[in-house]
Amino acid sequence: MRLPAYDRGVLAVQRRAFDEAREQLELAGPDDRALLLLGQLASNGQGEPTDPVKAGQLYERAAELGNAEAAHNLGVLYATGRGVAQDLTVALRWYRRSAELGDVSARRMVGLMYATGQGVAVDEDEAERQWRSAAADGEVRALHDLGTLFGYHKGDLPEAASWYLLAAKAGVEVAEQELQLLAPKLQELVRVDSRARTMLGVIRAFQLDDPAGGAELLTVPAQEGDPIAQRSLGYLVQHGLGVEQDDVRAATLYQAAADAGDGFAAFNLGVLSGSSPEAVHWLRRAAEAGISEAYPLLGDRLSERDLDEEALRWYVRGAESGDKGSMFAAACWYRDGFGGPINLVQALRWYLTMLNVGSGDGIHEAHEIVPRMTADEIYEAGRLSGRLLEADLFVQRQAPRSAASD
Repeated sequence: MRLPAYDRGVLAVQRRAFDEAREQLELAGPDDRALLLLGQLASNGQGEPTDPVKAGQLYERAAELGNAEAAHNLGVLYATGRGVAQDLTVALRWYRRSAELGDVSARRMVGLMYATGQGVAVDEDEAERQWRSAAADGEVRALHDLGTLFGYHKGDLPEAASWYLLAAKAGVEVAEQELQLLAPKLQELVRVDSRARTMLGVIRAFQLDDPAGGAELLTVPAQEGDPIAQRSLGYLVQHGLGVEQDDVRAATLYQAAADAGDGFAAFNLGVLSGSSPEAVHWLRRAAEAGISEAYPLLGDRLSERDLDEEALRWYVRGAESGDKGSMFAAACWYRDGFGGPINLVQALRWYLTMLNVGSGDGIHEAHEIVPRMTADEIYEAGRLSGRLLEADLFVQRQAPRSAASD
């Protein structure tokens, strides 16, 4: 069994054997992944002098073969004038090409260039369209960009707050600072704008450590049917933050918001429902609305009802969204044949993928299953997880045993 040249090149890079890596990657021929990696080696000066000109040439060849990351990298080179003459129009063209090929961060860059008039006339509506699309596909920085667009350019402060809140929840730290600056401006609008009242209530309760003040602000818009106010007030009521704790009232608020289409409210109601049959209904609603926190919990509730096939599907969705608990569950289920046939490649894939989120909890289980796998299966799991080096180590450890048994 012999690995393809590209995989041998990746392994050499991971071992920091850069001369060997270039040799193997060049053997891969017109492979867009190999050309991209060669470009990155040249750009970073790994094992050779830094050469942005060479990097650009390699990126262009890879991009012409349909590599989205290479097209994005070309956009960066032309935007900064590194290795090429600076040309913002050309940079925008490459960012657009990268976005067309599926690179969500390039879509954000297209939005930034339209918003700031780089290489194109300023067009805030086009910037908004690009950022909304990028945010919907998981580019969290676009959430902050949208907040800034509405807060500083389009003059819609409640809309700005809604995007900054999403950005803060996703871990964009600067969004929390923007929310603190936005709070006094929203206060001026509370009497004339119900959305401003809701957003200020959420900010007060969850960003400014004033749950009582937040609950007071949220009560009126919740009564008027605002699902964000209902869901947010429901959370405060459920946990007794600034108001009297009352699960029944919380459930009523959550259900009103969920019935209006609020996926987070459906998730909260599913959590509040514990292990009851209603929990599956609400968690499924949340999961189908794309609330990733619902995936593993829905898997658990389905498993308790022996609905193993659907449970596995949600564990896999959770694993794909980066939840390490879901990764471990999916791996164990594939290993043991729960919810479908035994699939050791997928089992090892998810045990190894846990390393990508800083968890080594699956390594013991991985060691137990690799003796039952062929080298090709181990390498395939390594490719799928992005942990080819660990897969190679497993194969190398297997090889002496195989030779001894021969």
